[in-house]
Amino acid sequence: MRDRSRTADSEDEDAMDVHLYSSNDEPKVKRDFDKKVFVNRSLTLESIKCYGFDMDYTLAMYKSPDYESTGFELLRDRMVSVGYPHELLRYTYDPSFPTRGVVVDTSYGNLLKVDSNGNILVCCHGFHFLREGDVHFYYPNKFIQRDDTERFYILNTLFNLSETYLYACLVDFFTRCTRYVNLEKGFQHGDLFMSYRSMFQDVRKAMDFIHDTGILKEQTIKNLEKYVVRDPN
Repeated sequence: MRDRSRTADSEDEDAMDVHLYSSNDEPKVKRDFDKKVFVNRSLTLESIKCYGFDMDYTLAMYKSPDYESTGFELLRDRMVSVGYPHELLRYTYDPSFPTRGVVVDTSYGNLLKVDSNGNILVCCHGFHFLREGDVHFYYPNKFIQRDDTERFYILNTLFNLSETYLYACLVDFFTRCTRYVNLEKGFQHGDLFMSYRSMFQDVRKAMDFIHDTGILKEQTIKNLEKYVVRDPN
């Protein structure tokens, strides 16, 4: 679901950087974009007494995809430990699939890429990318109400990458497994019904578990060279 195309915003930033100084004024220091600070609104710094910085993926830069892969494995193992099928252990993390900003439709189990207005650009069910006709079946107008937070959940952080991939694995497994009957909003196995919503809630609980118990942090501290980018300065 990754879009590697260059955005218009990034091109505008390049142009702005070029024209930032007049021909008579040479910049004292020219920084790359990843070294600059961008703000969304003006701020009177005189009134600020202290500054705080986010650690994860900010001060501490994690090595991708190793870190996301470890997060996925911890999530996957947790799901199996609470009762999900052991066959899930066969899945391994594929960094080419998940991307930030994916929307989960907890009613139908689909992963969506949408624009800022809610228009659907890409839709997949598990790892199966739906064609336009199939998309219209679920979403007649190819549009969603993103503010419907009861149904739609936006996975917009880097930590969410492992969640995105695990949820796709769950949908893929239950769709393919002949022990389960595919229904419109979940899967049936005997008297047991698993909705797409409950499956996603279980993934979210598993993510909370690996953070709250500190097992991801423990793995990180034990393998700093593997997971954390060393600051050359």
